Amino acid sequence: PKGVVAKRLHLLKAAVPTAKRIALLSATPGVGGHEAQLAEAETTAPTLGIEVTPYRVKSLEDLQKALKDLTNDDIDAVVVFQGALTLANRKMVVDFAAQKRLPVIYQQSVFVEIGGLVAWAPDLNQQFREAAHFVEKILKGAKPGDLPVKHPDKYYLTLNKTAARALGVQFSKELIAEATKVIE
Repeated sequence: PKGVVAKRLHLLKAAVPTAKRIALLSATPGVGGHEAQLAEAETTAPTLGIEVTPYRVKSLEDLQKALKDLTNDDIDAVVVFQGALTLANRKMVVDFAAQKRLPVIYQQSVFVEIGGLVAWAPDLNQQFREAAHFVEKILKGAKPGDLPVKHPDKYYLTLNKTAARALGVQFSKELIAEATKVIE
């Protein structure tokens, strides 16, 4: 839904107020809402006093190159857009960010649970339940194109204090108060 990327940029800026150059790592460029998300980020960036740079990847080799490129491009922080490629390689992405001391906000809490800094993500279990309802309707004869688009009802903020300490990031009291889950 509209506003999701803006919210992630606001949260990342709240976590890392000194960040000026933000990488947008998109693992499925041109597919679904990724181009819309990139456009939303580019519209939001000036309101936060930041510059955003997209890094579009389609393969593991692209992902590895993009990670190297963004460190060479003097990036201060990263927004990782959800995609099968980044999800499948989440350990590599999280470890890379830790090694390069890059603050990152993710679109799934599983990244934060394995050492990432911040995630603002919908409830995946609820999304799977919704998907099951759609499958049921289709199996009963509904046409997929006739079914309404359903956006997540709620997003959850997950913070990792251990990752923050390692990066030299101090979460504000306001950000911690907004968090659904804080990993110590």
